[in-house]
Amino acid sequence: MRKAIIVFIILFLPFSALAHGLEPELSVDAGVLPGSPKYIFETISEWVSVNLLTLSTKKKAAKKLAMSSERVAEIGLLANLKETEEKDLRYAMSRYKAQLASAEDMVEKVIFLDGKEISAADKLEEETRLQEKFLRELKEQLGSVEALNAETMTVIDQSLNIARSQNKKIFTFMVEKYQATDADIGKHRLILSKHVSLAREALLNADSEAEFKEASAILDEAEKFRKAGLNLEAYDLIEKAKNLVY
Repeated sequence: MRKAIIVFIILFLPFSALAHGLEPELSVDAGVLPGSPKYIFETISEWVSVNLLTLSTKKKAAKKLAMSSERVAEIGLLANLKETEEKDLRYAMSRYKAQLASAEDMVEKVIFLDGKEISAADKLEEETRLQEKFLRELKEQLGSVEALNAETMTVIDQSLNIARSQNKKIFTFMVEKYQATDADIGKHRLILSKHVSLAREALLNADSEAEFKEASAILDEAEKFRKAGLNLEAYDLIEKAKNLVY
């Protein structure tokens, strides 16, 4: 029965089923990895770039956001190495959490001072959604590796939760404070359709038919709210479905 449902999705919901191939990837790649003697120089270089060479808060936020994606890419590479030190994974995650939270805080301040800078929030929402996609796919990729260190999967899970938490924070900010027109509602509905695609893609790895059906029903309900322009309510339902299948 479950196989028949999956075939239905592939045939009749191609965008959702093929989201893996259609969605863009992270904006940056990993460079030097934690654990390398050169990593300290990269850390210093990033600090100088943000704090000494960049004056605009908007540009500082953009740099920190890009750096947070580089940390995610580092986590991906470290997780695939056979002899990764747990402390290196933890360090990459701690830097990811700090840089992403700082970027989000700066974006809110920039928009508070100038409401025309809402594009900074759009970019942060998109990048955290791509970070979520990357980390979820990493989790799926490594989930069947028997020799995988449990700590590695814990770090991936925690990093995934960081991406989702910051995405929810910025999306809620956008909807609550900057959804005044039909165009705003439409923009946020489009963002939600991409989250629905992420969730439906994850359905293909559901642990059971019951889980698959439950998450599918929740997403169907989320679609009703999304089409009605009730974007926060739709987001919460999508989150509920993701919690089942991630």
